[in-house]
Amino acid sequence: MSNILYGGISETATVIGRRGFVKFLCYTTGLVGSTWVNSACEMSFRNKSNVLRPFEPILLEHSDGGVMIESPMPNLPLAYVSRNEKKIFVEYESRISVSVVLAAHISVSSGLWRIPLFGEDVRVPIDAGDPLREFSEHNISEWNPVALAQKGDYRIQRGLPVEKEISLQCVPILPGKGWVSGGPWLVNQCGGITQKLCREVFTSVGRGVRHDSKAYRICAGTGKATEFLSWVCPEV
Repeated sequence: MSNILYGGISETATVIGRRGFVKFLCYTTGLVGSTWVNSACEMSFRNKSNVLRPFEPILLEHSDGGVMIESPMPNLPLAYVSRNEKKIFVEYESRISVSVVLAAHISVSSGLWRIPLFGEDVRVPIDAGDPLREFSEHNISEWNPVALAQKGDYRIQRGLPVEKEISLQCVPILPGKGWVSGGPWLVNQCGGITQKLCREVFTSVGRGVRHDSKAYRICAGTGKATEFLSWVCPEV
């Protein structure tokens, strides 16, 4: 049971998804070789059963100066809401069930999705023409899986909220951006094998330290407080 709660996808599929993401990252940034890829395997996740398993995260510098904890999915999600693009990418067969999970209203006249922002009262109706909460619909095949997530983005996949612990101790930011430490943080993330739909939002999980030295594995001494972001299941 603990294995099912932890994963929800096979470890082989996880490796394929991660390698594909890192390969793209190396290509676009000019990062060469496997040293940084291998040293990106420093975070462990622990579920409620206290079973430790390596998850090999990828830490990237976010556009706002924070650090994003990215764990690429091997398969397309059922839906992805991009705040910056004002688009929802969705699998057509799942659009109705996805709209329920997002508490969204799909306009009959315009086809636009009206989706509440993270933390808002979903019982409050959204007026037509709201520029922050209206999204055009696109097929999930058009979504770019290696695009960096932004705060407030949603993704929908099959699974259940599973409590996990994130602990980072002197972990590299790709590619060659220095070293960070943070946590432990307890968060709920989608996992498990089920047909139920699970929603995650990209948001802050806490603050840690970005170490001053960029020398290999030098994490002692002073550092700068840094925000860490990842995918989390909202409580409501």
